[in-house]
Amino acid sequence: GTSHRRKRILEPNSHRLCPGLSCLIGPSGAGKSSLLGILAGRKSRGRLRGTVALGGVRASSAERRLQVGYVTQDDVLPGTSTVAEHLHFHARVRLPWLPQEQRAAVVASTLTALSLTRKASSLIGDAHMRGLSGGERRRVSVAVELIAIHGSPRGVLLMDEPLSGLDSTNARLVVAALCDLVGVALPANDAAAPPPAARP
Repeated sequence: GTSHRRKRILEPNSHRLCPGLSCLIGPSGAGKSSLLGILAGRKSRGRLRGTVALGGVRASSAERRLQVGYVTQDDVLPGTSTVAEHLHFHARVRLPWLPQEQRAAVVASTLTALSLTRKASSLIGDAHMRGLSGGERRRVSVAVELIAIHGSPRGVLLMDEPLSGLDSTNARLVVAALCDLVGVALPANDAAAPPPAARP
């Protein structure tokens, strides 16, 4: 028969993340997406060993899925929904204990935080229907996960390549929104990300 050798994706490691913004940097294939998926409680394939704690308390994969927002590389969004419809849907599903008025307030504040208020009534769009730009779609994906962790005392937001494919303007909007959410000042002369064509 054919023998299958186990392949180690991630080497043993230990790390502690403090409140604020943190970046995970490494070459392609280094296991960054795998690690983020594990931390978010979304990885079930393969053999996983170790402990993940939130706020110093051990958290299972199921618990992490409730308390960790995870923005994947690809924006999986319904093209026929408006931005507001999509966010209100997630607020109802993921914050069912909040009264309707509070859920509406959460959606409104999230739209404002990510500079999406003027796009609230716009269709998201897809390959067959004109809609949002790539940068706007990325901000909608971030908004969905921010709503999911709203009010969680141990809430964490993980983002896999959040600026990939964005021009410098949209990249700056995403970075500025994240900095504002955690109370970090955005440098006046930052170059959030070069346009895709300018990258080496």
